[in-house]
Amino acid sequence: MIVTVKTLRDQRRALIGWAIGMAAVVLLYTSLYPSIRSNADTLNRYMRTLPEAVQNMIGGSGDITSSTGYLRSEIFSTMGPLLLLILAIGAGARAIAGEEEHGTLDLLLANPIRRRTVVLQKFWAVIASTSGIGLVLFLAIAVLGPAFGLDLGVVDLAATVVSAVALAVAFGSVALAVGCWRGRRAVAIAASTSLAVATYLLNVLAPSVEGLGPYRVLSPFYHYIEHDPLRNGFSVFHLSVLVAIALVALGLALLGFERRDLAS
Repeated sequence: MIVTVKTLRDQRRALIGWAIGMAAVVLLYTSLYPSIRSNADTLNRYMRTLPEAVQNMIGGSGDITSSTGYLRSEIFSTMGPLLLLILAIGAGARAIAGEEEHGTLDLLLANPIRRRTVVLQKFWAVIASTSGIGLVLFLAIAVLGPAFGLDLGVVDLAATVVSAVALAVAFGSVALAVGCWRGRRAVAIAASTSLAVATYLLNVLAPSVEGLGPYRVLSPFYHYIEHDPLRNGFSVFHLSVLVAIALVALGLALLGFERRDLAS
């Protein structure tokens, strides 16, 4: 695990910044909850007037002034997964393509270490960094939420954070795979980000656009949030789909890196 540890050590300052930023986002949104709750009737009536696609984008048409409804709409439908996606995609793109662009990959491979081992350990580094910031998200909500009147089950909160981390790792793995095949960090970021945006829009628009409904299950975002883990806890099936996406992308990364001529 030497490569994994070194990768995380090299990123330690950035990860500290990510942790502080994530905690600050949670503090901002949890501190706003008392004012939201005091205007519950007005806000819920307004939510019901919005188009279905907009309701889906911000967490559905339920009671957004309840603890679970507020957290889903304000954190877990927007900023939470967005920040984790940015972190994981960036980490996946840097893992191989970033090293190659900076000229450090040759030095790494000059050691008695196999290519597949490098990819696997870089993959573990993506998981570790994303999970670490996910843990910060969980702890921040668990600690700050009750202080501002947000009451929720710890298990359900954990299920939602784990699902968000799995979603981010899935797209981070796609970035890793593209980087292994193409060797360009910008290409890896562009490809994985485009896929994330496209599948997000599919999940949001499918309920209100005729013809898209049957394809909604193809979106990783559907498997992340549609079963409403904040209320229903862990879903083995939906979590397994996200893990499977990451593993398939990892397999493609291993195949691409083994076959590619790094000198080309």
